[in-house]
Parts: sequence; structure tokens; C-alpha cells
Amino acid sequence: MTMANMIFRTTRKANSSLLAFLLCAAPLGFAQSGPSAGGPSNPQSAPQEPPNQAPQLAPQSVPQDTREASASEATGVLLARLAQAAANLEYRGLVTFEHVGSMETLEVVHGIRNGEQVERIRYLTGSPREKVSRTGGDECRLSGSVFPSSGLLSAAGLQNVQSNYAFLIRGEERVADRETIVLEARPRDMHRFGMVISVDKETGLPLKSMLIAPAGRVLERFQFVELDLKPVTDDELKPHSPLAQPDTGSDAASCANVESRWRLGWAPSGFKPVAVQALKDGQMLVFSDGLSAFTVFVQQLPEMNYTGQAVRGATVAYMDHIDVNGARYTVTVVGEIPDNTAQLVAKAITEAN
Repeated sequence: MTMANMIFRTTRKANSSLLAFLLCAAPLGFAQSGPSAGGPSNPQSAPQEPPNQAPQLAPQSVPQDTREASASEATGVLLARLAQAAANLEYRGLVTFEHVGSMETLEVVHGIRNGEQVERIRYLTGSPREKVSRTGGDECRLSGSVFPSSGLLSAAGLQNVQSNYAFLIRGEERVADRETIVLEARPRDMHRFGMVISVDKETGLPLKSMLIAPAGRVLERFQFVELDLKPVTDDELKPHSPLAQPDTGSDAASCANVESRWRLGWAPSGFKPVAVQALKDGQMLVFSDGLSAFTVFVQQLPEMNYTGQAVRGATVAYMDHIDVNGARYTVTVVGEIPDNTAQLVAKAITEAN
């Protein structure tokens, strides 16, 4: 078993069911170092891959109602529509996921049942994999979409998002035979990645999403190639493979009314706590700025004595340790944030009281 697989066997990424599935299903490169009480060590970079630059789109026409609004109002309208569509629309489709120089194809079915989002994801390439997941109330509804950021907006607030990113409407493009408006989010500091989202004009659904490194390289790309907006049947949400990961039900009960034992002495500007979940061996804390998110696991794991990081595409996992009242705790930060930021967050965890 690789060191990276050991990390991800003991942690669960709450902000993106799809990426959690990806990380658990494929090995990552893991950089191990000895325990250290000092500051963050130099991060191990992900394997180099051919540059994949974000396309430079020429400005094009924008709908009349959007042109009449100010730039801030226009982006706010798009973001609000995106958040609503991702949480409330039923759809099925085929999605491509590109990362670390590889591309995979997935079948995605997203339905709403009794106020909960139910999503079935099945890989059509590589080893057979399938997962059915549910998300409950706003406390735990961090991502009900194949796009990992689309479920975060309502949790952190649109004003917070616009304080931490500069938004530009870059034009229009056609995705999955549908017309979209291309929205770019440029981070205002070094602690988050940029993003380009193609938002469906008709529904507000994000049909394409790219995470962009500071140098302009595309780290990950999700894109619908087929989309069907007819109501989803119950049968479509059931597992289609005997290998499907079981649906354990909503996490809403375990997220609600949980008081955190831990706090961050430092966090990047705009990242706010949006969920706390009790684990059998500790707690899980989720922080979001509205587009990006990271999860902090604080657990008593006697068998885990590693300090280091694993990187896959835009997702980093950094593991460290703290000692509190004679007990040793493993701190693991998992998220779509730069690796230096993950190290700083891991070293900032302290007891709340």
C-alpha cells in the first residue's frame, strides 16, 4: 500500500464527493519527511506535465440584460444562478474529467429526493467504479454537483466570494451543444487557485469548470459533453454495478449541532468554517471561501506517524501531528488549495478552549 493510499483510507473529503472518489481510486505521489515542529517545509511539486494553458477567449456579445447591469451585478447574478441550479436541478449527462495529464469519462445522474440531493457517478473508462451519494441540509451540502465548487456558494456567501476573487465575463462559448457565458475568477492572493466556469445561459448550470494555476496552467477540467435535463427517475439513481460504493445516507445528522473542539489560529482570508462533523476517532472541519474549500481532519490515529504531502492535480493532502495533554493527534488537510497553504493550515490547528 502506498503512503498516499494510507492517508486517504483514513480521511474523507467532504467538499467533493467526486474528487474523494478519484483520490481513493488512484494512487498519488507522497513526499514523506520526519516529524517537524518548525514551519512548513518546501513542498513537493506534482509531476511535471505538458503545459495546458487556459484558452484566451475573445470578448463576445453578452445578453442584453447582462450588458445593462454593472460588471459586479452581472457576475453576482451569474453566481447566484449557478448556486441555485447546481443544488436544485435534476439532470443526467456524460462528463470528461482531465487531470495530471489523463482524461476519464463519467456518467453523472443528479436528482432531488425529499429535499436531498442524490448523485450517482459511474466511471466509463478505466477500472469499474461507481458511487451513489446524498447531501442533506445547508450545513453539509458542500457539493451536490459533479463540479466541486458549485455547491459552496450558498454556504460562504456571494459577497465573500467577490471579496476574494476578481470576476470577469470573458465572453461566450458552446459546451455540450448549449450556449454558455464564460466567467473567470481571479484570486486576489496566493492561497487559492483561479477558476474559469462556463455557465449555461438557460439554466445557470455550470457545464464546464477549470482550475487554473498562477502561471495559467490548467490543473483540472470538468466538462459536460452530453446533458439531459428531463426529470430523473428513481431507477436512474440506484447503483448499476455490484461494485458500487454503498449509499450510507445523508450526513446532515452528523453535521448538525456539532461543536468543534479545534480551531485554526490562521486561515487564508475569506475562508470560513461551513461544517463540522464528528468522526469515531476525531473531528472533521470544512472551510470555504465560496469557490474553494479545504477539509481539516483531526484524529487519534496511532498507526499514522508520517509527516508530508500527496498531490494529485489541484488536490493536495498534507499530514502533520500535534500533541495535546499527552495525546497525539494526526492533522490532515485535504483540499484544492496550493500545497504551501495546506501546510500553513495544518500547523495552525489548536484546541478551541
